[in-house]
This record gives sequence, structure tokens and C-alpha cells, in this order.
Amino acid sequence: MHKLKLDKDIILVAVLSAVVLGEIILMVLAIGGFYGINKKISTIRQDLASIEREWPQKENYVNKSDSLKKEISEMRGKFILPQEDSALFSYISTESKNFSVQIKSIKPLPLQDYTPSRLGKFKSLPITVSALSSFHNFAQFMDFIQNGRYFFDVLEMRILSDSALQSIEIVICGLVKEN
Repeated sequence: MHKLKLDKDIILVAVLSAVVLGEIILMVLAIGGFYGINKKISTIRQDLASIEREWPQKENYVNKSDSLKKEISEMRGKFILPQEDSALFSYISTESKNFSVQIKSIKPLPLQDYTPSRLGKFKSLPITVSALSSFHNFAQFMDFIQNGRYFFDVLEMRILSDSALQSIEIVICGLVKEN
């Protein structure tokens, strides 16, 4: 076996080179880590600035969210359920009396297809209403109906003036929610 003769100087240079190389590698890794930390710090600063800007508005957002939830709930309640047909006709008849509108007839027409939405599938329910009323009272009644308990849209309207009372025929349309 041969013994390697290693000089103390060569061993010292090799050990110092290994230590320096190790330090360089550690510094590169540390710099890379600092770069990642800087990116995180920058993101956190942006988030913090956003929170500081938006925080005073928090109550407004909460209140608006609550009012929107309430409004959505009310809107969903304005759809006619399939079993509510008779209640709907009773609603129209009863409310007409509050506006001195004399209903002569209420006739539902066949259900028609309606464009589906995120809220579900619906059918359009056209209803022919014949009535006697003064124009002013009828206009108030229609305003009430269109802003009342159910969704309604006026599709057609005919008014024949006889005397103080007009003979009125309208076709209104409500939305029936399918099961």
C-alpha cells in the first residue's frame, strides 16, 4: 500500500476552499430566501393597505349585504307557486276592491315557456282581467299590482270609455316557479 503524502498546506487550502464554497452556497440560498420573503412582505403590505382602505366601509358592506339578502328573499317570494293559482286570483280580486276597481272576470290562459334563470325554471302565466273603473283608480291599482306581492307584467291593455267608468281589459303575466 502506498501512503499518500499530503502536505499540511494542501490540506489547509482544501478545507478552507470547502468552507468558503459552503458559505457561498449558504449565502445564495439565504439571498433566495430573502427574495421570497420580500415577495411575501410586498403581498402582505398590499393586503394591509387594502384592509386599511376598506375597513371603514365594513359596516356599510355588512348593512348592504343584509339588505341585499332581504331583498333577494323578498324577490324569491314574488314567484307564483304551482299550487297558488286560486290564491293569486283571490289576491287580484281582493286588492282591486281597495282601489274601487270592479273585476268582471279573471281568466287564466295556458302556461307558456319562460327563459330559465339561475333562480330556477319558470312558466309564464298570462291572465286576462276584465274590469270597470275610473282611469285614475285603475292606474293606482296597476301600480300596486306591479309592485305588490307577485311579479306581474302588463302584456296588453284595452280601455273603452263609456262614461265615468271605463271598461278595461288587460292581460297581465306572472311567473310560476316550476318544481
